[in-house]
Amino acid sequence: MPAVSSSSRSSVRSLIASLLRIAGPVALARLGIMGMGVTDTIVVGQLAPKELPFLALGWAPTGVLLLTGIGLLAGVQMLTARAVGEGNPKAAGAVWRRGIVIAVAAGAIFGVGLWLGTEPLLIGCGIAPDLARGATDVSRVLALSLPLQFAYMACSFFLEAIRRPGAATVVIWVANALNLAVNLALVPHLGAQGSAWATVAARSFMLLSLIVWILLSPSSRAHGVSERSSGAPSYRTLLGVGVAAAMSQIAEAGAFYALTVIAGRIGAQAVAAYQILLNLLAVVFMMALGLSAATAVTVSHAYGRRDLHATARAGWIGLGLNAALMGITAAALLFGAPLIARAFTADEELVKLLVALIPLTALVPLPDGSQVLLASALRARGDNWFPTASHVVAYVLVMPPAGYILAERCGLGAAGLMQAIVAASILSVGVLLARWWNLAGGLASFSFFSRR
Repeated sequence: MPAVSSSSRSSVRSLIASLLRIAGPVALARLGIMGMGVTDTIVVGQLAPKELPFLALGWAPTGVLLLTGIGLLAGVQMLTARAVGEGNPKAAGAVWRRGIVIAVAAGAIFGVGLWLGTEPLLIGCGIAPDLARGATDVSRVLALSLPLQFAYMACSFFLEAIRRPGAATVVIWVANALNLAVNLALVPHLGAQGSAWATVAARSFMLLSLIVWILLSPSSRAHGVSERSSGAPSYRTLLGVGVAAAMSQIAEAGAFYALTVIAGRIGAQAVAAYQILLNLLAVVFMMALGLSAATAVTVSHAYGRRDLHATARAGWIGLGLNAALMGITAAALLFGAPLIARAFTADEELVKLLVALIPLTALVPLPDGSQVLLASALRARGDNWFPTASHVVAYVLVMPPAGYILAERCGLGAAGLMQAIVAASILSVGVLLARWWNLAGGLASFSFFSRR
């Protein structure tokens, strides 16, 4: 490998700094999204613990649709960043406006499906009717918030792509405070359903605040948010990226939902434990999503300039930073297991189960975080469908059957579900890493350290 010059070192340091400047606020914003779910779980677990299974099963189909919508809107982020990289910033505003239309339409369609389909779906999957009814009450309230959340994500993706992610971060954490306050007011009286109404209130605030911010911000106006532009990507182009990403999210989120159903079939204690573990993984996953979004923006800018060396460099450095972050979070899970368990529930039996399961859960972040970053980097350079195929294999064909066999047939319960998640994540990251290695140029791609 060629010697690394001082200018090359400076270039790499500059790229790392740029990634972290984007990733920090984005990760905080993504954590804010999951912070609401964690807050809901903690407040219900402490103030209405008997309703925690309703919250878990009510959130399960909602979470699948939420992540699918986020995938559907991935084109807003990537095509905005690509337009900036190509030197056509005015086209970014057109991407944002079209993204809002897609967001509201998809949110409304998904919301109707959630309202009508949750109870028959849960009962059809073998969930006890009383659990299914309680979960449906939660899902129907959450259905009202899907158009709000999708439109907020379109706004957030736009700001991230023009490298102004701070606004979304501020808004989401103010919304978290609002969500906590409404939770504390409603959960003692309405249980899990009161928590769902707190989510609706918070998401309404999020969308209104961010739209006002975008329309008034000079940096957003400079990117054509209120004017026509030639050369802007069409709805078809936006959906070309988004549908592929949404299919990946359906595959992965649907598989996690299937595991929730398996936990519900085992019993209320198992589904409560799995919901808490899933919240922990979701928090860690949001940090990985922050770095993956920053990597996608940087890769998109480089790819828009047709600079393949910079494209490879951004992907590899993003992957390395993600591995370090995921290692730190795994260690935190291992050492903090008793404190984490007691923070989520006042049920002593559930605390013991969680303390036993958290060390196994700590094996998930590294492969899971790495696979989502690689999928984002591949799509940012135009490889839309390979990550989707990889996710279908790992998370549809492997994870649910493995979870069923280990959890139900082998009697391992929630531990079997976590083992299935570990196996599927390792498979997914292995396939995606091989694909990135091939497209980036294999071993030769590491010569980027001696490049400009």
